[in-house]
Amino acid sequence: MYRLRYRLRILLPPLLVGVLITLTVIVLNNGSLLRHVFYNYQINFHGVAGSYLSTKTPNESYCNFRYGLPEELLYEESDLIVPFEEKAKSPYRILQNVIEAKLDETVPEVTYVTHSTADFINYIAEIIRFWEGPVSVAAFVPDSDADLTIRQLTQLCFCAPEMGRVSVHFVFPLKEPPYLQNHQEKLTCELPDSAKLATFRMSNELMYPINICRNVARTYSQTDFVMVTDIQLIPSEDLASRFVKMAKLLHLKKSPSRVFVVPVFEVEAYDVIPRTKDELMMMVKEERAVYFHRHTCSHCQKFPGIKTWLESASGDTIKPFVSVKREYPFHRWEPIYIGGKTDPLYSELLSWEGLQDKMTQMLEMCLIGYQFIILDGAFLVHWPGIKKEKHTFYVQNSWRMSFQQENSKHYSRIIKELRSKYDDNPKCKLQ
Repeated sequence: MYRLRYRLRILLPPLLVGVLITLTVIVLNNGSLLRHVFYNYQINFHGVAGSYLSTKTPNESYCNFRYGLPEELLYEESDLIVPFEEKAKSPYRILQNVIEAKLDETVPEVTYVTHSTADFINYIAEIIRFWEGPVSVAAFVPDSDADLTIRQLTQLCFCAPEMGRVSVHFVFPLKEPPYLQNHQEKLTCELPDSAKLATFRMSNELMYPINICRNVARTYSQTDFVMVTDIQLIPSEDLASRFVKMAKLLHLKKSPSRVFVVPVFEVEAYDVIPRTKDELMMMVKEERAVYFHRHTCSHCQKFPGIKTWLESASGDTIKPFVSVKREYPFHRWEPIYIGGKTDPLYSELLSWEGLQDKMTQMLEMCLIGYQFIILDGAFLVHWPGIKKEKHTFYVQNSWRMSFQQENSKHYSRIIKELRSKYDDNPKCKLQ
């Protein structure tokens, strides 16, 4: 006999939101009936990110808009900030805190730091749903993409009280500054499917300056502890508050050469997102979940000690699992971690299109001698859907070749600079 309670509240269709359903099923044939029930709900109601807001009614804004937003965007040239690496030579500019979070002492002091384009903004709704700490987002908003972004943010700000914890910063090319239209349509809480939006960036084939966005969102966070991650990664239950509790219990402060790794997993498109480690362990055992990119980039997220990690229950706490260095044979590991604002910046010359845009930062952390403390009881799960065909992945991404070549040129120069800056460590490699 297996009893399901709160899990179905997360998966309920909009018309049933707020109604508690308790479902009892008899598990037969190794859980096949239970999985069938889960899958039916998942297929029908997984839906668009943020769709759970559709039954709400717009309220007063929960956000602290700046620069005349959301009606118009007013700023002076003196308001613009140059990127941190190329500074005034950069073709991009930054507008800090177009939405500024207002935090109180009840908010756990670790920030979910991320970046977005206009066609991923609706995932903010899912982050604030499951992350109880502050959120800092750098949005790339060339030309009319600013309008698409602000329209979605306005819906979120008037429909989700949790948006009071969110800060948003704009990054844009000098040649394509943000542009807003005058809209008269009635405001609703039904978010569009961001992925279907026709963006200025895509139609004009603009390069995505992902590392400028990462650096901006991290730098302008309001907490010492930050977790730089991607906007489609959903945190495990109470990750922020449990991490802060662990840090206080162990008297941890942000060290200049220590970070805390949060393992990343992915689940089938028809499945639930696990909220606890027990649920995750069950799904991995049943081959319904795998570590992130297992089939397309086996080294990217396979962390040291993963087998033992997946065999040990952690209860409802977060604790250190093992401390390692990112050295050979884990020199191609790209961990997501909770660190600080003084950790090495991401190289702003590298593009998202060219792939491996975090590798030079990882190399620098290795040369410095960073300790990577893998956390037990904490994890992230990518929005459902497992990429399984490595060959298909590379065929579909063959258009990236010229960008990869450009990134490779930058790698050579960056490596040379790092080798002259730090003592050599043959275990620290880029490839």
